[in-house]
Amino acid sequence: MFDVMYVNGRFHTQEPSRPLVRNLGVHRGQVISVDDELDASHFVRVIDLHGAAVVPGFNDAHCHLSHVGESSMQLDLGPKQVRSLDSLLSAVREAAEHAPAGDWVIGAGYDQHYLGGEHPTAEQLDAVSMGHPVYLIHVSRHMATANTAAFERAGFVQRRIVEVPEGGAVPVDSEGRAVGVLQETARSLIHDHIPEKSAEEVARLVARGSDELLRRGITSITEPGIGAPEHIGMSRFDLAGFQLARDRGDLGVRATVMPYITTLHPLDAAVVDGYRLQTLDLGLRSGMGDEFLRIGPTKVLTDGSLLGRSAFMKDEYTSPEGAAGFLQFPQQTLREKLIGAHLAGWQLAMHAIGDAALDVVMDIVAEAQRLKPRPDARHRVEHAAMSSNRQIARMSDLGLIPVPQGRFIRDLGDGVCAAVGAGRSPLVYRVRGFLDAGMPIPASTDAPVVDADPIENIAALVDRTTESGAVLTESECLSVSEAIRAYTVNSAHAVHEEKIKGKLIPGQLADFAVLSQDLYEVPTTEIANTQIRATVVGGNVVYGEV
Repeated sequence: MFDVMYVNGRFHTQEPSRPLVRNLGVHRGQVISVDDELDASHFVRVIDLHGAAVVPGFNDAHCHLSHVGESSMQLDLGPKQVRSLDSLLSAVREAAEHAPAGDWVIGAGYDQHYLGGEHPTAEQLDAVSMGHPVYLIHVSRHMATANTAAFERAGFVQRRIVEVPEGGAVPVDSEGRAVGVLQETARSLIHDHIPEKSAEEVARLVARGSDELLRRGITSITEPGIGAPEHIGMSRFDLAGFQLARDRGDLGVRATVMPYITTLHPLDAAVVDGYRLQTLDLGLRSGMGDEFLRIGPTKVLTDGSLLGRSAFMKDEYTSPEGAAGFLQFPQQTLREKLIGAHLAGWQLAMHAIGDAALDVVMDIVAEAQRLKPRPDARHRVEHAAMSSNRQIARMSDLGLIPVPQGRFIRDLGDGVCAAVGAGRSPLVYRVRGFLDAGMPIPASTDAPVVDADPIENIAALVDRTTESGAVLTESECLSVSEAIRAYTVNSAHAVHEEKIKGKLIPGQLADFAVLSQDLYEVPTTEIANTQIRATVVGGNVVYGEV
C-alpha cells in the first residue's frame, strides 16, 4: 500500500505535456502517479479536494527566513502601521515604555517616503526612548538609524565616528556628530554591539519564520546570506541554527541557504591566473545537503538600495545632488572573491541593484567564465533592479539568472521612481524584458523587506501597479501562467533543483498549495482575493485543512 492519494482536484502540474490532472498519488514524500495511473485502492488514505485548484508549492527564490521570524517579534514600522514621523516616534515611545530597563528597542520597516522624505534623527529618537538604545531598520534593510544611547553603547561619545567602514556612509551634522542614519556597511558600527544570536536563537527564528511562510503556501525558499551579521546574515551560527531547526522538525519549509561571500576562505595554495580559489572550511561549496536543507550559491552585496540612494548608478539620483551610490567592496576585492568562488565550483548570487553595479558583476562573470568555462553555472543577479536592453542582452549571453521581486513594484515603486526620475523609470524592476531575452526568471519577495505573500506578489507581476495606482511600464507585465511558473519551475531552476521541485509529476516532491479559487480562471483583478486553503509538504498537510 502507498501513502496517500489526493483526488478530485484541479492540479496545475506545470508540465506542458499534461498541464492539468485530477488525482495525485504520493508515497514517501514524492509524487508517484497522476490521474488513473494508480487506483485509489492502492493507497492507505484518500483525500477528496472537492474540485479545489492546486499549484506546486510556492518557492520564494530570495527570502530571509530567519529575518521573517525575527521581524514578527520586532516593532513593526512598515507603511501599514507608520505613515508619518509623529506616528513612528509614538510607536518607539510605546515600545520603550514596555521594554525592560537597559534593553534595546529594535524596529524594522520604516520608509522615509512616508515620513516627509526624512529619516528619524538620533535626537528625535532620544526624546522618546527613555534611555533605551534604539536601532531602527530601514525597509530596504540596507540602512538603519540609531539614537545617542545606541551610539554610546557602541563606544562613540557624542555620536562622533572616527572611521567609517569602506562601503558605508554616516551623515554628520555641522559639529561632526552622526545625525543617526547608517548606510550599508556602516550599520555594523552599531549592529555589532547588539548581542549576537546563538544557534538556539536562530533555530527559534527559523521555526517561527517557517510557520509564517507555510500559511502562505510557500514550501521552499532560498535564504540569501547567512553567517555574516555585519552584512546580511543573522549570526555566525546561522547554519548551525538551520541544522538545529531541521533536526527538531521545525524547519517547515525546504531551505537552500547562501553563505555570505566573507565566510569563504582561500582553498589551500590553488591559484588560477593569479586568483586563489575561495570556499567554505573543509572545501564545502554549492550543492551540499539534502532536500530539506542545502548549501546553495554564495551571496554578495555589491551595492545598496534605490530608496536609500546607495545603489551604484551610472547617473545621479534626483536628490541629493551629486549622489550616484557606491559599491560595498572595492572592485578588485569583488573580482578576487567572486572569481575565486567560481573557480572553486560555487554558484554566485550577486546583489546588484544599480545599473553601474550590474556592469561590474557582468564584467566579473565574463572574466570568470573565460578562466574556467562553466556553461550551466547559473550565476544569479539578485534584484537587477535597473537594467537597459543592452544590459539584458549581455546578461542573457552570459547565462545569468536575474532574480526580481514583483512586490517591490507595489510597495516601493513610487519611492524608487521618485529617486531615479521619470526618465529612467522604464528601466526599473523589469521582468518581461528578462523573459523575452530567454532568461527563466524566478519569483521572490526579499521578505521581510516586503510581505512574503506569493498571491500578492503574483498580482504585482501581472498588473505592475504601484501603491499610488500608477502602472509601472505596462509592457513589462507577466501573464498569470508566467508568474506561477516563475514561482515554481523557475525558482527551482535558479538553484539547480528542477529535478526534484517545481512540478507535480511522478518523481518530484509532493509539495503543493490548495487555493480558494483557480488563479488561471479568475479575472486578474480578483487574484489578490485568493486564499491558501492548505499547504502540503511531502504529501502531508502542514497548514490548513483539506
